[in-house]
Amino acid sequence: MGMNVRSVLEYVPYFRGRLFVVHIDADVLRSEELVDALLDVDALHEIGVRLVLVAEGEDTSLLARKAGECEMHTAVAELPLTAGETAIARIRQIVERPQVAIVASGAPGRFDEGSISMAVRLGAAKYIVLQMGQVPSHLGQPIFAIPESDVTPDIECSHIGELLEAARVCRRGIPRVHLLDGGHRGVLLDEIFSEEGVGTMVHTDSYRAIRALQEDDIPELLSLIARSMVDEKLVHRTYESIREHLESYYVYTLDDTIVGCVALYPYPEDGSAELGCLFIKKSYEGHGYGRAMCRFVEEKAREMGFKRIFAISQSAVTYFRDRLNYAELPRTVLPASRLRALEASGRSSGVFGREL
Repeated sequence: MGMNVRSVLEYVPYFRGRLFVVHIDADVLRSEELVDALLDVDALHEIGVRLVLVAEGEDTSLLARKAGECEMHTAVAELPLTAGETAIARIRQIVERPQVAIVASGAPGRFDEGSISMAVRLGAAKYIVLQMGQVPSHLGQPIFAIPESDVTPDIECSHIGELLEAARVCRRGIPRVHLLDGGHRGVLLDEIFSEEGVGTMVHTDSYRAIRALQEDDIPELLSLIARSMVDEKLVHRTYESIREHLESYYVYTLDDTIVGCVALYPYPEDGSAELGCLFIKKSYEGHGYGRAMCRFVEEKAREMGFKRIFAISQSAVTYFRDRLNYAELPRTVLPASRLRALEASGRSSGVFGREL
């Protein structure tokens, strides 16, 4: 899978200084693909990610030797994780140098208590499992990301046991758990830096979020929608105009990165509200994020007591009409002040809406 360089650069500041625990199962340790995985680990370390490599079982010698062949800056923790607090203290010293820590789990399995406890105690941002073979799927389609709250014993998918274990780790305080096929060359970088990933990520509910825009977000928002404003797909907006109506804007975030926006403008005198400034970053289109934002502001409008929501657009006619099932309406249904502004703009936009 090819990676978008711009997406990689966006993630680098976010990952720098974070701790990732990579648990390598026994089959991957013995495989030829181990070196490829370690080269990915080295690349992550170079951009400032702190790393702990856990070798399943009692022996770290093979992992340490292969890491040495990759010229990684590593140190072996010497005691297995079954040694408890003593091993964790040693790992903490290593990653703070900074070096890549190598440690034996001292126990079978990918989710042994020693590994999980260590990850929790060190405040790991990710617990990554490298295993040989396919990762969870539903009806033959890979599960790329799933909230831990959706992982229940009755979920219909393959590898249910692994999903349940991953969700349990999330509930203990690790925000992201990744299940990856260690036989896939470049799997670590493809998972972390591509838009959809190549494995399965179980995440806490904060991974995807729609939240109110904050003033500090305005420069990022303007950068996000700049091209659409130039192409006149969106009405021109300035820092000052957005700040003036800050409470009307919401952003869609993935791992705290803004990938979309929407606004809700109230017209209390008319009992209606306008859905505006709907935008999703091109590389994130097609995942339902736009629809999620529209449903979000519809619910907001309903909570505020409005009976109708409308949108004005000349470039997203098909989206509002066919995807959201908004009816095409005459301009005369608009609040008087909004109608005057639209006519003054000279734009040939259509009006779409629905009852709430």
